[in-house]
Amino acid sequence: MLFAAGSALDHVLDGYVWTLIDTFDLTIYLPYVTFDDGHKFGISRYTILMILAAGLILCIYLPLAKKIQTGAAPTGIFWNFFEFILTFVRDSIAKPYIGKDADKYVHYLWTVFLFVLFCNLFGMVPFLGSPTASFSVTFVLAATVFIFIHYNSIAKFGLKYHLFSFAPDLELPLVMKIFILGMLWPIEFGGLIIKCFVLSVRLFANMFAGHVVLGTILLFIPMVANLSPAVSGPVTLVSALGVLALSFLELFVAVLQAFLFAFLTALFFGGVLEHAEHAAHAGHGDGHSHHGAHDAGSEHGGHE
Repeated sequence: MLFAAGSALDHVLDGYVWTLIDTFDLTIYLPYVTFDDGHKFGISRYTILMILAAGLILCIYLPLAKKIQTGAAPTGIFWNFFEFILTFVRDSIAKPYIGKDADKYVHYLWTVFLFVLFCNLFGMVPFLGSPTASFSVTFVLAATVFIFIHYNSIAKFGLKYHLFSFAPDLELPLVMKIFILGMLWPIEFGGLIIKCFVLSVRLFANMFAGHVVLGTILLFIPMVANLSPAVSGPVTLVSALGVLALSFLELFVAVLQAFLFAFLTALFFGGVLEHAEHAAHAGHGDGHSHHGAHDAGSEHGGHE
């Protein structure tokens, strides 16, 4: 990263010019097309890095899945480490917050966790960058979470009970109930939209800010390069040590943000499933109670 760019933002912002080593003018110009309104579309630096992240995940876990299918006990550091990651996500995130159906949906949490983790860690590698430092990337990730939550809730409980999950069961007169639910339902549904939006902002802000700080500190080194050794030496030493210390913090943040993204996804999803299940049981219970009352009335009438 020290040789990577001329400004702190060059390491963070996406683009179609990929500067690997600025000192030797080693630059890759990526293909893109420009529309009439000035917008550009093509294969950007972050596009390549996201494809690389997906490719690495497949290269690691496809052979590992074949070994696991044999039923053999894990052997070696590689197998144990990467299987431990999956076990951790399942046991510490999926099962506590999704519940009995955790195994049915954990594959999505695995995918999200690993993809975000790899994209975050790419930012620690010189000349690469973190795709999750782009709001467009984190926004799409949060949009997939939103779709995942609603699609699976509807698929399991149906559209009716999924919509009922955003409105509590109120023991009120019909007119008042309609009035209150008319206010509560948009608030509850909008709240989930806001939660997913904040999910994207949280990931983007943490990754973007961290890399900007690291890049800014590094820029002090070329700024004092032409000054006397009495000035450039201490500045370079302090900058290098500062970046080294912050890099360990940034590494922790990269892992933490991947965990939080998967954790909040499971938390939001589990909440919607729980409310939809409660609405479904309440609906069936009402149906059973009505049938029971009807049968009891018929039986009473029969005795009469």
